[in-house]
Amino acid sequence: MQQMTQRIKRLFAVAGAAACAGASTFIAFGQSAAERSVRDGVFSAAQIERGRDSFTWICMDCHEIEEFTGVGAYFEEMEGKDLWEVFEYIWAEMPEDNPASLEPAEYADIVAYTLSVYGLPAGETDLPTDRETLEKITVIRPELPGS
Repeated sequence: MQQMTQRIKRLFAVAGAAACAGASTFIAFGQSAAERSVRDGVFSAAQIERGRDSFTWICMDCHEIEEFTGVGAYFEEMEGKDLWEVFEYIWAEMPEDNPASLEPAEYADIVAYTLSVYGLPAGETDLPTDRETLEKITVIRPELPGS
């Protein structure tokens, strides 16, 4: 009887450990696959500076920064969409007289700058340029003070 009790205890211990390991894997997978938003610091401060320079030299021929900051701003129209849609549009269509003429990193810098002007925070790493990552980042409005 004592042997049977020990076997049952071992069985429960092994089953419990397996369940914990499975739950940990599920949680870790869920966290890595979870979508983020533009509020999560998805671009860097250095990228903002590079983007400001590019915006000034390239984009200001046709655009004013206010198009990205006020009521009815471009990012309000993109609310709820993934950041890949923003990146792909700018990459494929801008500048209007020479679309797709910049390096992908330059487009990412410009997106980072415009997001920062819109009121979104910088993080530690540059905004990536790959579709898979950008599709997991949702465009939402900046968090307003007191909200």
